[in-house]
Parts: sequence; structure tokens; C-alpha cells
Amino acid sequence: MEPKKQPRAIIGRYLLYTFSITWLSWLIIIIGNTYFNTLLYGTPLFWIPYTIGSLGAAISAYLIYRQFTTDFEAKSFVKYIFGQQLTVKVWLIFGLFLGWRLFMIWVSFGIHKPISILSVLINLPFIIVLGGVEELGWRGILQPKLEKIMTYLPSVLVVGTIWSLWHLPLWFIHGTAQSGFSFGLYLVSGIVLTSSFTTLYKYTNNLLLCIVSHAWFNDCIGMALYMGKNGVLQLDLNWKVMVVFAIEFIVSVVLGILYKRTDYEH
Repeated sequence: MEPKKQPRAIIGRYLLYTFSITWLSWLIIIIGNTYFNTLLYGTPLFWIPYTIGSLGAAISAYLIYRQFTTDFEAKSFVKYIFGQQLTVKVWLIFGLFLGWRLFMIWVSFGIHKPISILSVLINLPFIIVLGGVEELGWRGILQPKLEKIMTYLPSVLVVGTIWSLWHLPLWFIHGTAQSGFSFGLYLVSGIVLTSSFTTLYKYTNNLLLCIVSHAWFNDCIGMALYMGKNGVLQLDLNWKVMVVFAIEFIVSVVLGILYKRTDYEH
């Protein structure tokens, strides 16, 4: 990717596109819920604006890549997604990441039934569209560009905060998982996951693996969600969850800092 402009210009344009697409789409749901008793969570019509909003980061990444790449071709964007050759080392890192997610769910929430794991695999393609492809923007555009103007750890904190704020309208849509717990806790988890996905991208140089890993996390967490009495999806955040997330954050940050190559763009 050969940028025509400085990182700040690319970051600004990316955030403008991403927040505009997503917030406007989800605002339609909020207005429908509040004033017209329509577009209720889970209904068929709900999924149209919700899906468009969920794809905001991915759509913006494509627009930015096309706009700021001097030698843009459709094939170059595909290469941008698939990254470098998948070596044994890359597959091992990816496998460890997926294994850690299952271990996290097993330890934190006590979920280890084979049928639950099977449901994760069945739902994964759907979750990739509604969550995983975000990585085209967060890890593919925003994180590497920020690391050109600030050091690794501050960039992780900034991206984690922006990513969490991007989800903010979901707290105003009744029935979403986000509306079931505090934004502060979500912000903390967003920073932890930002460090994890960023470190994964650094060591694999492959956005597709980040996409699958993001979806895998959402899918695994989905096994622990349940419908509360108030009709809102709930998640029991016990002390085990906090310990596991703390370990993940520490390990991913240390590995990210130890990584020597500062420019890991395609």
C-alpha cells in the first residue's frame, strides 16, 4: 500500500467514513425503536441497517485503500487481506490464539460441551460478516497508521477507545449484548482485545487470520450469553474473566513491545 498522503490524513478520512456509515445506520434502528416501534432487535428488518452498520469499518477500509493507493487493483486489495504466505509458524500462532479462546471460555464460564463448540463452527461465517471483517479497518488501516505517529502502547489504548466508542449506539438499542452491561467494562475489554489482535497481526502479517480470530472471539463469547428477565442478553463477568483478560493483556502487550518491525503494513 503506497499512501499518497500523510498518516493523519488517512486516519481522519477513515474515521469519518467509518463513524458516518455505522452511526447513521444504527441511528435508523434507534429512531425506529423509539418512535415507531419497529426495527426491534432480532426481527428481519432489524438486520438490514444493523448489518450495514457492522460493515462500516470494512467498507471504509476498502474506500481508503482505493483512495490512497497509487497502484490500486482489485487483486492488490485481495493480497492486502490475505497477506504473507501462511507458514507453519503463522499457523501455529493462529492455532494458539484460537485455542486460548476456547480455554478462556472453559475456565471463565465453564462451557465445554461438544455441542457448544459445534455451534461456534456453524455460526462462524455469519459472525465473520457481522464482526470479523471490522479488522480490515482497525488492524489494516487505523492501528498501523497510528503507530507511525505514536508508540505501540499508546496506539493500542487509542484504537481500543475509538473501537469501543464506535459501538456506542448499541447501548441505545434494546436487546443487544452491549446494552446489558456497562460501557466502562466494554471499554476495558476493547483495549485488551485491541492489544491481542494487534499482536496477532504483527506476528502473522495476515488480516484474514485477524478477521477469523475476531469472529472466533465473538462466537465463543456468544456461547456464554443468555437472555435475562428484562429481555436483554446478559454475560456473567466473574473474577475468573477478569484474571484471564488481565493475563491476555499483559502477554499481548509484552509480545507487541518485543516485536521489532515497526512498519507491518502490506
